[in-house]
Formats: sequence, structure tokens, C-alpha cells
Amino acid sequence: MRLQSQVMQFSIPQVQKALAAVKPGWELKDTRQLSPRVAKLEIITNRARPQLLILLGHGLRDRRRNPDIARDEFTLLKILSSAGLAVPRPLLVDTSAAIPFLITEFVDGETRFAAADLSTYCYQLAGILSSIHRFNIDQHDLSFLPSQHDLIDGKLPEETEGAYGIRAAINAAASSLQFNDAVLLHGDFWLGNLLWRADQLAAIIDWEDAMLGDPLGDLGKSRLEMLWALGEAAVDLYTEAYKARNPGLDYSFLPFWDLWGALRLAHFAKWSADNDEVARMGTQYEWFIKRALAALETLKK
Repeated sequence: MRLQSQVMQFSIPQVQKALAAVKPGWELKDTRQLSPRVAKLEIITNRARPQLLILLGHGLRDRRRNPDIARDEFTLLKILSSAGLAVPRPLLVDTSAAIPFLITEFVDGETRFAAADLSTYCYQLAGILSSIHRFNIDQHDLSFLPSQHDLIDGKLPEETEGAYGIRAAINAAASSLQFNDAVLLHGDFWLGNLLWRADQLAAIIDWEDAMLGDPLGDLGKSRLEMLWALGEAAVDLYTEAYKARNPGLDYSFLPFWDLWGALRLAHFAKWSADNDEVARMGTQYEWFIKRALAALETLKK
């Protein structure tokens, strides 16, 4: 089988050099791009069967936001993996390349966008998010991660300006916002970033948006993702399961974080090529926003 000349934006010699640094003698046999930033590598080793690895890159927008994003994601995965969290084990980060990248172990698993028992599944999802938020950030140096506080003012996507009055509502509420103690946030917690084997979690993937901040930031954004994937009932089941696991948090400003997450996800409501799907997601988005805006209004009274 003849290899292509490059994997995503990375040349084959560049990838081969990185593999040799991981373990001398490893040879690239085949590649398969899984997403704009993820490729699966098939490696010839001294084993009877080829080994699979994952190559992770980052888009221009992310690199402009954080020029050290590859190094930071590698460092975070190394910390989390060593602490026993279900994440892919990182093997190497190449910061010498024009576009830095990292290589991790391949995790055999699949995403799940449906459940036979919705209540049980939502309880599992709330447990996974809680396990991230309970990671002891005081025992590890995570100072390289961005602060959620720094991302609230003036750094949300400009293309969503004024959508349903979200930005105006966020700006109006920001001055009175009360934060829960900062925790580790995944930053993009949704069903597509969870890999399963049978009924067991295999890995939590895609940590490039990780930050430190109020846990409701993750909860609010993921509530909209749950709505799109599993429906209105799932939003409430998931939320109540999370609250039951984390009774010490102040949930008063959850509507704020609903809106903050929804503003970041506004473009996804029109992502599908299926017109019926776009219409459904748009209707659900509007329902979610209006409910959050109404709840936020009640806080002023």
C-alpha cells in the first residue's frame, strides 16, 4: 500500500520522524483522517499485528488563540492519564514542527447518541462530568490552562452578535455573576467526545478547549448538546443527576451559563446538510435560549 504524501497538514517524513522518537523501529503503514484535526495511524511494530495510534493537530483559529495549544493538550493528557482518568495516553508532542502536533494511543470505542434507558444514560453522563470536575487541581500544576473568567468578556464569537439577545443578557448579568470555586473544565463535553466499549466508558477525548472555571460552564454548554442529541427530557434528567452528585454548588446562575454555552454553539444549529435536521435544531435552540433568558430575568426580581 502506498502512503499519501501527507497526513492532514503534516508530511509523512515529519510523522515518521515523530514515530521514531516515540519508539525506534516503528514504521508508518497507513493513515486515515477521522476529522479535520484527527488522523488514525497504522504502525508496523515488532508485534504480530500493526498498532494503531492517533495524531492530533489544531486549526489556525485555535493556534492563534493559543500558540502552545499542542503542548498544553499533551501536558494535560499526561497529567490526567497519570492520575487515572479515562483519557488517551499521550506519547509525544512535536513542537519543532511548523504546525505542532501530538500523538496518543488509540482507544478502541464508539460514540453513543441513543440509549435504551435514557434515565440511566443521563445518570452515567452526569457522573462522567462530575469526575472531571472533582479532579484535584490543587495537586497538579495546571497554570498553563486558560481561565474561564478571561473568556467571558468580549471574546465570544462575533458572528453570533445579538442572536436572540444573548450577548446583551450575558453582558447585563456578568457584573452580578457569582462564581462557584474553579475546577477543571473539559470545555467541550458532549456525546461525541465520549468513547464507549459496551456499557463502560473507554475514554474522554478532545481536551483542546480545557480551562479552569465554574463547573456550570461545562454543565450549561452540555445541556444544549444533550437537548440536540437526546431531547428535552434528557436535559432535565441529566441536570438533576448532576445536581444530585454535586449538591454543594450554587446553581442560581445556571441560566447564564446556558446562554454562554449557547452563544458559543449558535453556528451548530445550522451545521447539518439535512434541512429537516436544521429546522429541528433551530427550534430546540430557540426553546433553550428563551427558557434561559426567562430564568435569568427572574434573578433580577
